[in-house]
Amino acid sequence: MPITVSSGTPDRAAVLDLAERVEAEDGAPPLSDQTLAQLGDAAAAEWAATESDGAGAGVLVGYAQAADGVLEIAARRDAVDALLDAAGTGDSVWSHGHASRLVAVLEGRGYRRARELHQLRRPLESDLPADPPLADGVSVRTFVPGQDDAAWLALNAAAFADHPEQGRWDEHDLQARIAEPWFDADGFLLAERDGALVGFHWTKVHPDGWGEVYVLGVAPDGQGLGLGGALLVRGLRDLAERRNCRGVLLYVDGDNPRAMHLYERDGFTRHDLDIQWAPPAG
Repeated sequence: MPITVSSGTPDRAAVLDLAERVEAEDGAPPLSDQTLAQLGDAAAAEWAATESDGAGAGVLVGYAQAADGVLEIAARRDAVDALLDAAGTGDSVWSHGHASRLVAVLEGRGYRRARELHQLRRPLESDLPADPPLADGVSVRTFVPGQDDAAWLALNAAAFADHPEQGRWDEHDLQARIAEPWFDADGFLLAERDGALVGFHWTKVHPDGWGEVYVLGVAPDGQGLGLGGALLVRGLRDLAERRNCRGVLLYVDGDNPRAMHLYERDGFTRHDLDIQWAPPAG
């Protein structure tokens, strides 16, 4: 059956089902949380690839979304090229995981590796250190939705001022995550000093039982207090002891050796790789 590509937002359940099937085959989710949060967003361009089921109905075989110059695709193998053709070559493209079906296609089209995002993992069954002491005047509590939103967004923007995605989060991005079934406020740790937020460790649990260091950040004026390590360990212990996770994963940019060293020192090893591909020259 011929594949037809059209612009517009397909049914969310169909996109999630397609993404799950691609993940089962390739070993990594093809769409980021940010892309899923932007389904149907007016600021994003979207394309759906469909194939007739023989009875006149269209079956979703591919989905692509472009926002802020970045394209992500979840598609059956024979629909990838059609979605790239529809989206054009002006955007960079993410491939998720070593075995992503996009890698060979993008290389064949002349895309170039522009950024690497390493996935690190470590088991949680043993060898977790005790909670490191906190600096004088620092306390740790959990996030309170509706109370801490604005202060956390300001802290996140300051902590990730140079990050191409994380530092740009707004209220919509935060609320989209809070609405997700995986959200757990008790797994969202905040560090305070003199009534102001100075750091945070937000964790997530995946359906397969793996935990994730979703975001870990420290305010510029909180640097040097040992907050990164203190919050990291507290979050890992929560994942292991309260949420019964068998292991934990996280993502680190390849050009951030300081963070890589922090995590490898705490028992993480490299597991997989996401790549952002720059469009062909010319």
